[in-house]
Amino acid sequence: MVCLVEKTKKVGLKKTKKTSLPVARSPANTQVRSNRRPEIPSFFLLAGIGVVALYFFTHLWNLGKFPVFADESIYIRWAQLCMDDWKRYAFFALNDGKTPLFIWQIATFQWLNPNQLIAARLVSLAAGILQMLIAAAVLRTLNAKKSTQLLGMLLICTLPFWFTYHRLAVMDGWLTVWISFTFWAQLKLGQAGAALNKKLFWSSIVGLGLGLALWTKLPALFYLPVGVWVALWLSWQNKSTYSKQNLIQTCGWQVAGLGLGLIFFAAMRLSPLFGQLFHRGQEFTFSLAELRSGKWQELFPHLSQFTLYFATYLSWPILIAVVTGLFFTRTRQKICLLLGCSILFCLPFMALGKVIYPRYLLPAAFFLTIGGAVAIEAICQNLFSKSGLLIRVFLSMVVALLAGQTVIVISLFMIGLIFAPNVTPFVATDRKEYLEEWSSGHGIAETVEMIRTETKQHSLAVATEGRFGTLPDGLLLFFHDQNVDHLYIEGTGQYPVKTIPDFFKQRARTFDHSWLVVNSHRMELKLPAEKKIAEFCRPNGAPCLQVWDITQQVKQ
Repeated sequence: MVCLVEKTKKVGLKKTKKTSLPVARSPANTQVRSNRRPEIPSFFLLAGIGVVALYFFTHLWNLGKFPVFADESIYIRWAQLCMDDWKRYAFFALNDGKTPLFIWQIATFQWLNPNQLIAARLVSLAAGILQMLIAAAVLRTLNAKKSTQLLGMLLICTLPFWFTYHRLAVMDGWLTVWISFTFWAQLKLGQAGAALNKKLFWSSIVGLGLGLALWTKLPALFYLPVGVWVALWLSWQNKSTYSKQNLIQTCGWQVAGLGLGLIFFAAMRLSPLFGQLFHRGQEFTFSLAELRSGKWQELFPHLSQFTLYFATYLSWPILIAVVTGLFFTRTRQKICLLLGCSILFCLPFMALGKVIYPRYLLPAAFFLTIGGAVAIEAICQNLFSKSGLLIRVFLSMVVALLAGQTVIVISLFMIGLIFAPNVTPFVATDRKEYLEEWSSGHGIAETVEMIRTETKQHSLAVATEGRFGTLPDGLLLFFHDQNVDHLYIEGTGQYPVKTIPDFFKQRARTFDHSWLVVNSHRMELKLPAEKKIAEFCRPNGAPCLQVWDITQQVKQ
């Protein structure tokens, strides 16, 4: 009995120690607590700031090193014309089948840097910042962990698909921003519940996002089947509340948002140039008659071509991770959503596209990037849950090898784009367009410097091949809003160049010297070899940009 009593006392003492009463705080103690330093920001916030800092460091570094691309030169010239006379040129892009929002953005940024090319590329750089934030927001809406949200931002910051087009002044970066913003708004609309005000708000945001996408680039229309797929997925994901009425209501609000975006786009009809918007569509897409005649068979070659694009610019490990995510129960529905969005956006290009460049698929790459982040989270969670040391070691080695391969791909692209554009490992289509063909701006920067040096002492007239594009727009954009009393640059409209047009001769005779800037494979005008002033050759044996002295031919 004594032993039992002692044991009970000991147990009681133990319990007393564990359950002590709260100590009443005096006013003094309360004052001391309120004066404590604020809490240190969370690791997630600091890591997010670190990713943004990494983005600025890598993307601003040698931003003007890569030669100006033909589309960049066209967009910048349109923006400069808009700045000079916005009433006349605000909707000028419609003449070439382009919507004007991106041109307006470039015009706004032209004041930020004296180098007009860098100023225009800052527009795409700003798109990258928003793209990272939207990626984190989408992952958060999909209930991904904070570490996965950071991973999504890091992938947007570093993967070649994003790194390339956030450093070039092309429309596809901002198109992807607005499409991914619309996708996020659709997810939020699906979570709005029964509150009417929330549904109205998010449905309006869906319309705003799609409208801005359509005002940026016309292929935003290909998001419509994606938007319908998102609406169906949101209706079916919660089986406990699924019903025909729920399906109609959910899809109805989603479709209403998409319809609002189309109305926003239709407002462009107020411009008298709207009829020109679809004029150039036949140059890039097959007609229905061509599809019926057998062009639909192009779909199968496009499938392998698109896979190569994604594997090169997103890396094989990311694609493998996305497919692997289908085998995990927790991520299967999300991966099905994201993979379905990517496929549906690509299908119109696969079925209708005559000429398809990788940058056209950047919106589809967004869904694959997000899917890769979601799948990597699941892979890491399941990696060490497997029983058996050998299985864990094997899986760890596989993941390490795949991660290493992705890092190598990222490093090669970053080194190329920042330091040596000629060795950037583009796919063949992009290598020709950016580095080897007439669309490449090799020699443009050097020619501009030659022109500036010459015009310090003499007046100069410069003829170029073509009417717009890399030549002459690639030269003209660098002299906007500057004193050009001693300079005249004009495109001859010829390619190949066979003669010097009379309209150029008549005006150039009043200038001291005259030059011709032309690509070597398009030069058919016979001139003495000593008249060639300079030559700037593209890599891989591609044509060179040549500068010829044609003063004698003009004066005659």
